[in-house]
Amino acid sequence: MSWVLLPRDAREGHIELDWLGVVLLACLVLMTGCGSSNQSSSGGSITCATVPGAPAGLAASNTTSSGTTLDWTAPTGLAANCNVTRYTVYENGTSIGTSSGASFDVTGLSSSTKYSFTVAASDAAGLGAQSSVASVTTSAAVTLEATTTNLVSSQNPVDVGQAVTFTATVTPQSSGTVTGNVVFYSGSTNLGDVPLSGGVASLTTSTLSGGTDSITARYTGTTDFAGSSSSVLSEVVDAGTTLAETMTWDGLTRYYQVYLPAVLPPNPPLLLMLHGTHYDVPPANPSTLNWSWQSLADQYEFIEVQPASTYNADSGQWNWNSYFMDAAFTSAEVGTCTSPPATSCPDDAGFLRQLIVNLTAQYNVNPDMVFVTGMSSGGQMAERVGVEISDLVAAIAPTSGQMEGQQSAPPPVQVPGNALAPISVQEWHGTEDTELPPCNYGTTLYSRVTYYLDTVDDTFDYWVQQNQCSSLQTTQTLCTDGQATPGLSGNVATACVNSNVEVQFIWEQGIGHDWESGNNDARWQFLSSHPKQDSDVTMKR
Repeated sequence: MSWVLLPRDAREGHIELDWLGVVLLACLVLMTGCGSSNQSSSGGSITCATVPGAPAGLAASNTTSSGTTLDWTAPTGLAANCNVTRYTVYENGTSIGTSSGASFDVTGLSSSTKYSFTVAASDAAGLGAQSSVASVTTSAAVTLEATTTNLVSSQNPVDVGQAVTFTATVTPQSSGTVTGNVVFYSGSTNLGDVPLSGGVASLTTSTLSGGTDSITARYTGTTDFAGSSSSVLSEVVDAGTTLAETMTWDGLTRYYQVYLPAVLPPNPPLLLMLHGTHYDVPPANPSTLNWSWQSLADQYEFIEVQPASTYNADSGQWNWNSYFMDAAFTSAEVGTCTSPPATSCPDDAGFLRQLIVNLTAQYNVNPDMVFVTGMSSGGQMAERVGVEISDLVAAIAPTSGQMEGQQSAPPPVQVPGNALAPISVQEWHGTEDTELPPCNYGTTLYSRVTYYLDTVDDTFDYWVQQNQCSSLQTTQTLCTDGQATPGLSGNVATACVNSNVEVQFIWEQGIGHDWESGNNDARWQFLSSHPKQDSDVTMKR
């Protein structure tokens, strides 16, 4: 169809159309230039034009005194190009929130109250009809029975590393026995979660740091009992005192570190720990090394002292002058060795003897409870202490250190003189030690000097003979064909010249040249159970 618009009048250069022409012109424009929104063939966009139906199956679950969970099924039969974008939830006809999925958690309800809920879905065309009503009645409010938590300590104060037990007792307001768990804290640090038994929970710890620890116990509560927390218990943990000391011996400055636990008996035991080969430039020295003895000193209340050997400026090493090591030391570190007369230069044996005498007097040490242990070069020096200072030392525990090293290859094996007095010995050595090989007369270097080492059998036999022990746990040798005897854990010699004297050797299976601090407790148990007896006197031969 076509239309022709005729001018009604033409004046001054313009044309006027009558009203019918305007209408016809508008229709012409609409028919030829405007497309319907539902006609994709004209190039227009596709949109959703119908709101969704009502969600189905609205139901409530997990209803408590203050809340409930609503779940429903999405509406079906959505119009073409339509998708649900969100759901609106109504409580007693008022919108309380929206959800992108088909569930909603309602909170903040009043107890013992009936509520009506509906839900409606929305799409691009708008909000649809509301679902059927789900009615909910909240439960009555639960009143938890109040509790009181009381906290006590088994000992206050304690030493660093000492075990202490904290006990929490949770009591209900009325009657009955409280169940549940108690969490113990030191400040904000969780020490452990312990279940109540008969209303009581206990926790033992030895990990508290020095100073004053703020301990609390928090009962976490149950569905019947309200939680509660104890008052703060101020647990005092006494830290020991570490002293860096020096003394002059034979013209040389000698270093040693003293550790004094906060709590000591009137006559405390004394333990000397002798270090292995170490590199430090004075005044730095090996007396400050950590051998993990201090926590045991706190626990068992003994003084721990760490002397330093002498420094070889040529090699940079600190080594002990054990048997027969004189060649590994320079003139700058040997002293005079004349005042008093020394058994070797430098006079490490003389230094250690005088140190024990000084410390015994200074700290009122029990003279029957002086012990020496050591590692590597220090283990070898502990062997020498056992020979030359056994009149003052009750027991030694050398680790990875045989009796001697010599510059000429065995045989023969050089042997020191007789021990001054009976002495208990507990030797430890790793089966895989290649630094101080235990079985094959192997070599090691001290300050670039090569030494051949005796075997652990040689050293064990020396102590068995010196202590005149007549009973052996086994007749097997510790070494077989240059290696640790397979399947053998060690040996023990008893029935010695003194009933309290014992000689032990312990293989550390699979261990190389290492100090295993986990064995410190076993070392201390051996040492402390072998004090010097009044009958221990200088041996007569």
